[in-house]
Amino acid sequence: MSRVRKEATELVLNELAQTLPTIDDAQFDAFLAELLVPGRRILVTGVGRVETELPVGPNDLLVVASASGESKLPVALAKIAHNLGVTIAYVGCTPGSTVDSLANLRVIVPGRTKFAGPNNYPSLQPMSTLFEQELYLLGDVIALCIMEHNGWNEDSIKDRHANLE
Repeated sequence: MSRVRKEATELVLNELAQTLPTIDDAQFDAFLAELLVPGRRILVTGVGRVETELPVGPNDLLVVASASGESKLPVALAKIAHNLGVTIAYVGCTPGSTVDSLANLRVIVPGRTKFAGPNNYPSLQPMSTLFEQELYLLGDVIALCIMEHNGWNEDSIKDRHANLE
């Protein structure tokens, strides 16, 4: 599967390199200006990669993504899942963190946490920005690997896509 992961990673990165720089400057500048209006409250919402949460038990998997592995909500959820016998996968930057210590498996991402510890990647981006980018792209790489593994293509998964958009 490592060949597929490498190819999928290259595909995702190449597509990002080809698309992000082509965003229209005027559209971007107008959006940025709206975000910078003084005193404005900004609400961000999104749909598309959302799942309905069902009860979990010993045969289930909880994926906990947290750069530091110490944020209160991820730690609380990991503790509850651990007590229920749920398999926990930690995706983050901090081996030995609370979430990592509760996890059954882990994917340590070479990123940076909000604490910028000595073992973090020396990113010039603020706090855990690099990790958040890596996490998003890792999800796309995983999706491509799952599609190949199951012999799926875009047409075969369209009926599973959100339809309340």
